[in-house]
Amino acid sequence: PRPVRPRAPAVRHSLRPARLVVKESGLALPLPDAAQALVGRADPVSNFYPDIDLSPYGALQAGVGRRHVRIQLQGAEIFVEDLDSTNGTFLNGQRLLPHTPCPLKHGDEMRLGAMALVVQLEG
Repeated sequence: PRPVRPRAPAVRHSLRPARLVVKESGLALPLPDAAQALVGRADPVSNFYPDIDLSPYGALQAGVGRRHVRIQLQGAEIFVEDLDSTNGTFLNGQRLLPHTPCPLKHGDEMRLGAMALVVQLEG
């Protein structure tokens, strides 16, 4: 018999099929087919549009920054990083330190300012 080799964890090349669900409305926002995504709110005056624009969901009133967090792949895991936002980012109730990537798990609750989002990593 041939020895069985342990399988390496699947390598992800894209944030998909992960989604962020706006807790208040239940609306699912798919992450882009890319290795990272900027999440925040659009600023048409300066012609800035993040990959995931939370403006239509009350982002300004909730204190979401234009460049609030970056979600990115690192190996097989997906991480969130607060980009020194004014109103902070909380993961399952714990405030994240700015510029310190933190791994995301399926079902995590992420709060950008006062806006609650639920992380869905599976499709």
